[in-house]
Formats: sequence, structure tokens, C-alpha cells
Amino acid sequence: MGMMLTNNGMLTGLVGSVVFVKGKNGEAIVRSKPVYKKKKLTPKRQQSCDRFTLGGDFIKPMYPFLKDSFTNFLGKRNACDAVRSYSLTHAVKLEQGVPVIAYEKVLISTGNIRSYQALNQQLVTNGLYLQWDPDTHQAFAEPDDVLSVVVYVPVLEDYLFFKACALRVSGAITLELPAECSQAGFHAWATFANATQDEYAFSTYLGHFEAI
Repeated sequence: MGMMLTNNGMLTGLVGSVVFVKGKNGEAIVRSKPVYKKKKLTPKRQQSCDRFTLGGDFIKPMYPFLKDSFTNFLGKRNACDAVRSYSLTHAVKLEQGVPVIAYEKVLISTGNIRSYQALNQQLVTNGLYLQWDPDTHQAFAEPDDVLSVVVYVPVLEDYLFFKACALRVSGAITLELPAECSQAGFHAWATFANATQDEYAFSTYLGHFEAI
């Protein structure tokens, strides 16, 4: 805003750090330009903001998958609220006052399908070998349930999604991984869904696979 001259010859406006305004009696008043200072956050508030940012940044790339796989809303109105609330409450912890992801607490799905029960898992030459108990004789487990796996590489901040990559009844699969995943190390989660993929299980954390 620059300086202006009104019809009655009065100056108004801003010049540098000085503001000219019209007073109640019609006379010009000179004031200093207001200085707005950003309020410094308290340590506790800053910690809360850092937790929110970390959790949000972690789940955002997964949300296209999570919005369909969180079929149990955990008391929330929708999948978006459930994902955000659960992740910020349970999957972000403090270590010496610094927020970090609690990978073992991360959920990539919720629901009533029978969960993944690991029998064997290991890095092999061409990827990640997974073997599980089909459990097809148990309730909420069908031979045509489909397996999905999510891999996260912290060093690269990158995700791999293997959606509907095997049937429950098959009992095993080898997932092909880029070489950089094995070289950097990664975390992985597995879950089952029904054949139409509109109902899921509570996911299972497969663990941290060390770099080789």
C-alpha cells in the first residue's frame, strides 16, 4: 500500500514503517506499522506437531490402499478417520522425545477375515519368500481369500505394494524385489482379503528384513 492524498488534502497509507490513518476527529494520525511475530510453540506443542507430521507423511503414500483395506472403522465414521486416528495414536512413539514410527504397531488393514499366520519368511536370491498356514478349516478363512503385502524401505522412503498376489490356499509365494530393497533393508506387512476384496483381516507385521 502506498501513500494517497484524499480529497480534503489528508495523507493516508503506508510509507516504509509508518502508517497514516484518519482519526475520529478527521485529523491525520501517524502510527508505526504493526509487526506480527509468529508465536513460538511450547516444547509439548512442537512435539505434538512433529508427531502429526511424521504420521501423516508415513501413511499418505499408502492411503490409496488403506482406504479400501480399513473395513473395520475402529469406532470412527470412515476409513480416513480410522487410519489417521489409529496411526497417530498407536504407530507413532517417542524415543528420547523424538517421534518415530513404531513399525510393529502399523496396520495396513482391519476387518474380520482370518489373519495371516506366518510359518516361514526369508530373503532369497530373487526376493522375499513367504510361507503361511492356510487355515482354510477355520472360521472366516476361505481357499480363495487373497494375500496382499506392503513393503516399506525407510532409507529410500519408498513403498512396494503386492495386492492380491496369491491365494490363501497356495500357502507360499516368492515376491520379486528390486535389488535396492535387499541392499537397504525394509519392513513388511501381510494381510488377507476375501475374493471380492471388500472385507479384510487385521494385518500382520512380518518384521524388519536387514540389509544384505
